[in-house]
Parts: sequence; structure tokens; C-alpha cells
Amino acid sequence: MQGMRGAAWLWVVVWLGAVGCSGDAGQADTGVDARIDAGADAIGTDPGELDVPDPGEAQDAVPGDTPADVTGDAPAQDVPADVPADVAGDSGEARDAGLEVPYYEPVPGIDPPPMPPDSLGFLPPERAVDGVPPTAQEITAFTRRVMSFFAQSGYFDHIYRMTHGLDRSYDPEMMPYRMWWQDCGMRRDGDTLTFKHRRYAENIAKRTIKVLVNAAAGHLLTGDPRMAELAADLMRGMVALSLGFENAREEPLVKYLQARAIFAHDHAYEVDGRKVVVDYSDARIEGAKWNVHAFPIPDNPMYGDIWVSNMRSKDDVPYMHYALNMATRVYYQAQDPDLKAAAELFIEHMRGFAQRIVDDDWLILTRYADGIATPAVDTTKTGNPLADLGSYTIWEPLLGPDAECNAQLSAALAGYGSLAGKGTCDDGMAGWDFELMAGQGNWFNYHIYNYFHVAALATANLWGRTEVAQALMNGLVRRFERLLNDHSLPNRDHKEFDSDFAGCMLTAAAQGYPLSAAEARHIMKWFGDSADWYRGWEHWDPWATLPEGIDYPGWKPPRDGTRPDGQGGEIVFAHVRLQEMPYIFEYCYSPLKAPNGVAFIDCDIVADPSRWNQTEP
Repeated sequence: MQGMRGAAWLWVVVWLGAVGCSGDAGQADTGVDARIDAGADAIGTDPGELDVPDPGEAQDAVPGDTPADVTGDAPAQDVPADVPADVAGDSGEARDAGLEVPYYEPVPGIDPPPMPPDSLGFLPPERAVDGVPPTAQEITAFTRRVMSFFAQSGYFDHIYRMTHGLDRSYDPEMMPYRMWWQDCGMRRDGDTLTFKHRRYAENIAKRTIKVLVNAAAGHLLTGDPRMAELAADLMRGMVALSLGFENAREEPLVKYLQARAIFAHDHAYEVDGRKVVVDYSDARIEGAKWNVHAFPIPDNPMYGDIWVSNMRSKDDVPYMHYALNMATRVYYQAQDPDLKAAAELFIEHMRGFAQRIVDDDWLILTRYADGIATPAVDTTKTGNPLADLGSYTIWEPLLGPDAECNAQLSAALAGYGSLAGKGTCDDGMAGWDFELMAGQGNWFNYHIYNYFHVAALATANLWGRTEVAQALMNGLVRRFERLLNDHSLPNRDHKEFDSDFAGCMLTAAAQGYPLSAAEARHIMKWFGDSADWYRGWEHWDPWATLPEGIDYPGWKPPRDGTRPDGQGGEIVFAHVRLQEMPYIFEYCYSPLKAPNGVAFIDCDIVADPSRWNQTEP
């Protein structure tokens, strides 16, 4: 048996390395129009980042091809269909080394959880000396460097103007919303900016959530009304991915499923005195790949005749679970009634979505053109096998019951405040060997599974599950120390690894993770350099600066920079993602910051917008 497991393990390593990026690479478009959706017909030079094929944030980086011995009509299931209760038998509690984890009764319903605690309830682990902590002068300089970027770019005004979906002026009966889009270009004609969409837009949820969490935190921290407007509309955007996925044919309706994207109605409106046109016409093209299908829903109860991209994947899910903590704080603390109402709706749909994963045997259900809820399958393969992007158990036959333990634990905590038998997932490290193999196939898998660990911590904090949170924190220290220092890890040299890791550590620090000096300096380097980089972009108000009559395939600043390699060539690296730049707001708002973590930013300055652009105290 051990030999068979070892052989299977080796086979997966070889297979993952061969597959590499499993998003769009090597997959034929089987739709009626096999165009390459990469904006190849765009005129001129793209002034910003091209979202397609989005090689750095690969769609569905979890392997797309499922091994033949774990395919079929349904995956092998070790968890009965009537979970959510913490299951008995081979429980996570028993697998965790000696930790006495209490049994948590699941909390039913989709109402907001109680107000999250304002303290961790434990002291985060003391860190070994690792470098020299930043001085007070360095902290002040870094803070002014970053905050001047937000002031000079008008970041939150810009994002409010550029995110879109369905404006409230279109139809008062339809819920308005905004999303942070991919597969979307822009064109200026006179005083009008047109957003031109292409189909699929596979991973807009995580982009949207990163901003909504920090806009909400920024509003609670500063009282800024624009941050409240933005956070509320983006929360409704996540709800729209559920409401817009429904149809009048399904009986009974399976609620809270999530589309990848919905393409509502072409329309025009004004924002801050600027004219906008939203054009979804090129997204209304039927097609299919292994990980997404595009089709119309003519009978959507909320939005009428619209189009969708289906097959919500695991890529975006940890951010959905993570955001519940901030949304719950907003529900209890926000004075803005629109933001409070949006938070309540968001909590309902995020809890409902997480509960579906647990209740549906760890599957992320989807719908196809017939409108009926069903497991996600790969229609590019004979027999339509289960698609791994929608299953949390598909790798269990090869890799054991805990390969994706953090994903399961975060879903159970997000939906029910319960553990579903997963215990602490060995301090969040139970799936580490699987994650290393997945990272060898595609570097972005590190990002996905790092965030599942952080999401489990955030949802444990949400419900005050102190023993679980403490164990997950201990494991997170081991995880981050390895990722920061072990440059022999597969794909550790990827151009986006270090900047993405800076964002992940900063997110974890908002949940009480105690930064070491080396980690604090890593964050300062990447966020400081990125603030300088983005500050120089010339199109923060494209209505005034974008050349007329040119179709640009993207709408964001470019991310890649270069530096000399010391041998006459250049090394390409990526700055922090634009949607992750405001991570500092959640950190500075958070009451959970570790008292024994190394300081790196002056949160008093962050909390006072009048000081953002000051060069002197």
C-alpha cells in the first residue's frame, strides 16, 4: 500500500510539472466562436495592464486535468451529505498533535455572526530575531511614501469611477453593483469613456473582494464617504454574482451559488461628472473551456435577459471566506445605512455560499445552460469528469483526507462557525506536501493555498474560536518562514512571488500574525517600491488624459518592472497588484494586530487623510 501511494505521489509530481498553468494553457476554446480573447484587435499601445490571459494570476491554477483514477460521475467522498455538524470518527481533532480542540456546534442560518472579538484571546508566538526592525524614521518615511501615492493618484475616487456593473440609474427595480473587472478594455471618445468587455472574466471575485474589504476598513478608520460608497457597491457586486446566476426554471431554487461573472445590460451614466458607457456586447458569445462556459440566462428574476460565465472555482473562494470578518464588523460599526445594508446582504450570501460547499459534500455547485444546479465537470474530456476546480476532495484518493484541509475548514467556519471534523488541519499545515506539488505545477497555487490558511485564521477569529486560531497562527509562522527564506522551493523565483507574498503577509498581520523584522522589511520594500511605480502612471483620470479613439485592451497601470541582472541583461519583476495596495487600511484599522509584531507603518497618519500628502510632520 505504501508503495502504491508513493508511486501515485511521484506520478502527480510529474503530471503537475507537465501541466504547468492549468488555466487557459493548452485548452481549446470549444465555443461557437473560437476567438482568442486577448484584445489582439486593440489599436495602439496599452496604457495599462492587460487582464487577458492574466498570466500572473492564472485562472484556476489548481490542476485542470484530473487523474484518470479519480474521475467519474462523482468524486470519492469521505464526508456524508448531511454535514455540517463536526463529524465523528477519524476527526481533525484526533489528527492534530495533542491539541484539545473543543466541539463547536454549527451555527445555522445566514444572519450576521455576533460582533467579532476585539482581541485575539492569546499572545501570538514570539518570533526569533530575524534582521533589524525598522527605525522610527524609516517607518515615517515609508508611511509618507505610500500614503502620498493614495493622495496623489486619488486612488479611491479612481477605483470608484472605473469599477462598474450596473448603475443605479438604469432601473430602480434592479440592484445596482460594481465589480473590479478583467477581460475589459477602455476607449475615450470626447468626454465619454467606454468600457468594452470580452467574455469569461473568470476571476473578478477575488479582485473585487480585495478592494471592498479595505475600502470598508478605510471607511471605518477615516470616516471617508467615498470609501463607504465603493465598499457598498462592491459588496453588492458579490451578491449580484449569486442573484444574477438564478433563473425562473429551477424548482426548487438552489440559492447562493456563484457565477464567475454576470454581464447585465449595456447602459450609459455619469459618475463624478464623467460620462461612462458600459458595453457587454462582445461578452455575449456562447463558448466553453474546461473551466468556464458562457451562455445566456433569459429569465433571471433580478436582471432579466443577461449572460453569465459559470463554474465558480476555488481560486476566489478564500477571499470570500476571509471577507466575512470585515463585513461583520461593518454591519455592527458602520453609521452609513447603505453600507450597513450592503454588508448584511453580503454576509447572507457569503455564509450561504460557504454552507452550500459543506452541505454539498465539499463541492462548489454550478449551473449550465439548462439552469439546474449540478457539480462542475470538464466537458472537454470524454465522459465529462468532475472538474477539480469545484471539488475539495478530488485529490483524497491519492493524497489523503487532508490535502485541501484549510479550504474545508475555512468553508465550515465561514458558513457555520464549526470545524466539520477538520480540527486545526495540523495547525494549517496538513496539506503542505500537496501544496508544494501544486506550486511546482503553477506558482500561483502557493497564493491560493496561503490565502486558504489565512482565511481559516480569519474565520476562526470571526467566531472567537481561540484555540483553533492560535494553532493556525503557529502554523502560519512555519509556513511564512519557509516561503520567505527557502529559495529552493519550486517556482520560488517567479517574478510575482515576492510582491504577492508581501500582500499575503500584510493580510495575515491584520488577523494578528506577528511580523518579524525581515517580514516587515519585505512588506516595506514591495509596497514602497510599488507606490512609487504606480504614482507615475499618467491615466489616473483617463477622461482627461487618454488619447481619443484608441481601443485599449486593459484599464489598469502596468505591473511589471525591470532591474539589471548584473550580467548585462535585465530581470523582470512584478509590483504589488493594484487591488492589493490598500491592504494597509485593514491592517491599520484592525484591533487584532499582534502586540509583539514588528511595526512598519504609522497608522495615525493612515487614519488621517489630511496628512497623506504631507512631507513633514
